Amino acid sequence: MDGEQYGLRERRTGPRDVPVLSLLVKRVLDGLAWRPVRAEFRFDPGTPVIVSVTLTPARGPGVEWRIGRELLHRGLFEESGEGQVQVWPAPGREGGIAFLLLASRQSSAVLELPVPALADWLEGTYEVVPAQAEAESLDWDGFISGLLDDPRGRTAG
Repeated sequence: MDGEQYGLRERRTGPRDVPVLSLLVKRVLDGLAWRPVRAEFRFDPGTPVIVSVTLTPARGPGVEWRIGRELLHRGLFEESGEGQVQVWPAPGREGGIAFLLLASRQSSAVLELPVPALADWLEGTYEVVPAQAEAESLDWDGFISGLLDDPRGRTAG
């Protein structure tokens, strides 16, 4: 991770000038041990109900998860989700840290997320496509096609 600091973010632009958020997050291994993981959060106005998260550890291949935007946003401030994807604020950390649980049949991971950076970025996505306009903005054919065409991607939400 080349000397990057935990939680450091950089903004870049992608298709349609939607920001990409790049964070160095912590994968919690046990109570005290953790490993840095590069997390890139992407938002596509064509599928506004979903945030794509690409997780790339220092060693090994990356994996992409598709997480419901509302589930992710709500989880920064209260418990959200169930099953494969859950997000909840860290007790006693007063909005500074949230945890993201991602589980599949093969493995699971708990990631520690910096709430301020992620909350700011999510607010920006709601400026591009407000929550009440999600259904109008959704490209249903593209959304379903994307889910069916990529068996490696995970979707939850």
